[in-house]
Amino acid sequence: MTTAPMPLTRYSPGGGCACKLPQRLLDEVLTSVRDGHLAGGTGGILRVGLDPADDAAVVDLPGWEGRSLVVTTDFLTPVVDDPFEWGRIAATNALSDVYAMGGRPLVAVNLLGWPADLDRALLAEVLRGGAAAVTGAGALIVGGHSIVDPAPKYGLAVVGEVAHDAVLRKGGGRAGDRLVLTKRLGLGVVGTAIRRGQAGEAHVRDAVTSMTRLNATAAQVAVAAGLRGGTDVTGYGLIGHLHEMALAAGVAARVRPSAVPLLPGVRELVQAGCAPDGSRRTLRDALAAGWFVPGDLDPTTQLLLADAQTSGGLLLAVPPAGVDQVLGGLRAVGEQHATVVGELVEGVAGQVGIAGDDRAAGLRGTAR
Repeated sequence: MTTAPMPLTRYSPGGGCACKLPQRLLDEVLTSVRDGHLAGGTGGILRVGLDPADDAAVVDLPGWEGRSLVVTTDFLTPVVDDPFEWGRIAATNALSDVYAMGGRPLVAVNLLGWPADLDRALLAEVLRGGAAAVTGAGALIVGGHSIVDPAPKYGLAVVGEVAHDAVLRKGGGRAGDRLVLTKRLGLGVVGTAIRRGQAGEAHVRDAVTSMTRLNATAAQVAVAAGLRGGTDVTGYGLIGHLHEMALAAGVAARVRPSAVPLLPGVRELVQAGCAPDGSRRTLRDALAAGWFVPGDLDPTTQLLLADAQTSGGLLLAVPPAGVDQVLGGLRAVGEQHATVVGELVEGVAGQVGIAGDDRAAGLRGTAR
């Protein structure tokens, strides 16, 4: 009798970007190592680094007139059971940090951890999926590094480029800017449902389609519109990454839950218990620290706003006069779910609250 292979997600207690270190812990550790590690060396000048931290490092090199290198890395545990699709998702997620800075990827190398007793045919599919994503981004995959690991992990180190006048930064927004989100939320919920055997085929299909969609064209629209503020929404959910944006910009933020686009069926999955531990932790820490003020929002809505995304969309700070141009541009390149989900406002730096007329509203548009 042949034993069926264990589904990849069973190796992953916190799948995808839900396996990230807690936001508060990471902030504390980075604070302790910032001093003495920020000056540019002889090889270049650091334009964006750890102070404040952003989605990727940006380094100016001698002779690169008007352009900089973008350097980032990202890897994660399985979020779906199909090895090829997991490879595509992990690679797309890693490439996203370059797009979140307004850049384009040039070269990538694989980062791989693999159990010694796990089928090598699955490994080959993971690498094929990753290569497909990198090739689709117009970049080169040129090697990498691997280790034996009890839990499979895969991702990329990526080098890209960006024009000096096109860099998107977490702190680039200003009070009054509208917040445009380009992808639907709920990816962490679906990943949890997959691990628990509670996800339907439609849930998986919709989530994979979203997670394998590059943020390339969304970044191009943002750069063409002259935007300066943005990030991508990944393991700390919408509120976690919005908190980072608002804190870096010295402003507060307000979210309109009724406008936030969701993958179909995720509210019901949360109510069935399919919320990632990472999402629950982000919400719990945000409430304890006082920077998230949810008003009368129901618990399910709060969890969805904190849902840990893998290969999520861009969150862009858009001046009011440019909203129609940006939304029109995004929809013209296929970002049909892009929508205004809130705004940056004067207030306590980093605080995320709920817009006045949405304080008792739930997330309604599950099929947007």
